[in-house]
Amino acid sequence: MIDSILKEASESSFDFRTFASPEDPLRSLFEEWLPYYRLKFAIAKVLQPKTILEIGVRYGYSARTFLEASPSATLLGIDLDSDSFGGEVGALDWARQITASFQAEYLVADSQEMKRFPNGIYDLIHVDGQQDGYGTFHDLRRAVSQGRWVLLDGYFWTQSNFLDANDFLLKFKEAISYAVTIPGYAGELLIKVSDRYLEAMGAASSAGASASTEIIDLYDSHYELHNSAGYEWFRKSRAKRVGNVRVLSLLALSQLAEKKGAAIDLGCGQGEITYQLALGGWNVTAVDYSSASIELAKNCFRDHSDALKNRVKLICGDATKIKFPDKFKLAIAGDLIEHLSEEEAARLVEAVAQHLDCDGIFVIHTFPNLWYYRNHYPRLRAAAAKLGGYMPAEPRSRYELLMHINEQSPALLRRALARSFRHVKVWTGDAQAPGENLLRQCSVSEFIKAPDVYALASQSPLDLERAKRLLTQPELPPGSHAQIMLSVAQWPERVSAGTTFNLPVTVANESTELISSMPPYPVNISYHWAGLEGTRCNIFEGQRTNLPFPLSPGERQAVLAIVEAPPAGGTYRLQVTFVQEKCCWFDTVDGAARPSARIIVV
Repeated sequence: MIDSILKEASESSFDFRTFASPEDPLRSLFEEWLPYYRLKFAIAKVLQPKTILEIGVRYGYSARTFLEASPSATLLGIDLDSDSFGGEVGALDWARQITASFQAEYLVADSQEMKRFPNGIYDLIHVDGQQDGYGTFHDLRRAVSQGRWVLLDGYFWTQSNFLDANDFLLKFKEAISYAVTIPGYAGELLIKVSDRYLEAMGAASSAGASASTEIIDLYDSHYELHNSAGYEWFRKSRAKRVGNVRVLSLLALSQLAEKKGAAIDLGCGQGEITYQLALGGWNVTAVDYSSASIELAKNCFRDHSDALKNRVKLICGDATKIKFPDKFKLAIAGDLIEHLSEEEAARLVEAVAQHLDCDGIFVIHTFPNLWYYRNHYPRLRAAAAKLGGYMPAEPRSRYELLMHINEQSPALLRRALARSFRHVKVWTGDAQAPGENLLRQCSVSEFIKAPDVYALASQSPLDLERAKRLLTQPELPPGSHAQIMLSVAQWPERVSAGTTFNLPVTVANESTELISSMPPYPVNISYHWAGLEGTRCNIFEGQRTNLPFPLSPGERQAVLAIVEAPPAGGTYRLQVTFVQEKCCWFDTVDGAARPSARIIVV
């Protein structure tokens, strides 16, 4: 097909100048544009589209070119009829004049304001490249949901267009059967849209759903294992360990519910929060309307005792409509609110308020902070551009664009919770400092600079000082390291070289300090390998295992530590220890626990 297009373009005598406007202020460039329009003519000649949508018409040269190449086609042109981004006020009148003998209509409108283009599916959608990077991304996103072929004009026109068009290709690769770059005056990017994508998505879904029920089919196993928050770590550990600070922060805040009892995990996803809560002694009701998510959550408990499984009830259903347990002490909604419509979110909050114990805690995390994406991100992008750097015009992933139907600002979330709860605290943070702003009186300018939004709600006063401490691990004072104990009940005798295995350990906090794996100085479990009997391989920096929950003084916790065997066979001593990141290894401190064992690596 590409050879046919190039052959047609090279042999064509098509000359757009026969219908070009003599009033065009760019008429001095007509000679340069001749091969440019011959290429467009060749593309339409080979593809023979029956329906064409042109976004950005100007004087209608491309519209007339496409129609001459495919005379039986119908064409709709959308143009703002302004002088922005290479346009010309009044130029649309000339477009109407030169296409009057064809089946062409024109709509004066801003494509950037459209959630979908008119009239369903087109054989060919032509996107004008003379716009900013965000405009290019926006129009391409709409186009692949409604066009069998999409032709981006000006692919090489500006660096911004080029980079943002490629960012689009990366984020929407699943929508594309293939894409071809055709060099020329400004460069053309020709995209063949996947028939499966067009059928599965439909115009309404790609434009953004108005209720969670419209996007339920997107939450399949591929999404959960390849695109959901923290999916990389989940695929490694299947919820047996926690490596995501977002999950760690929600588990940490669960400690605000002083007495363990009934808990509900709303929008449980793959089940890592449900799994850790159950191990921690909670009776958990986990809800998700994705059957794929519920199956993944079930798999977390496959190798465990019936006693543990009996503490968990998994429900495949709409979290805003299910019959809630009579009463529970803890409710967690991790990255759920942004996937619900405003009405659905209000219904969920009211239901939680009705069934939560009077001293119970509702813990919420949502991403992104709408103020961050809307106000702060453009500033970061502009600053990067001044330094010669690049940040994508659209920071969201394809799944975020499709699934986030109600992104929250701190103000929106606070109002929604305050309707049902007496005590509400909302703050912003990020993975490096989730609790930094919890106790501060932040200005709006400070609120917009953090991408994550956290909230706590209860009918009883909130212990915010404790919440802050649960989310923040300071450097441990001298003398406390020797009182934080670590023991291993059973060591493996042999392991295979280069493989990863689990080591059950017990952590006992006999110090007066609360310890956790939260920033800025997380305490983690790690290890060293020392070669014995002539084995030369030594490994000091072992992989890290987080503590799922903060440990208060006097508490114990069972943890499944991850250990990677040395790449070379031999006899080794494996020593397990703690490390407080950016501070010290516990085994270097006098009196600290240093459990070890002799292990053969084969």
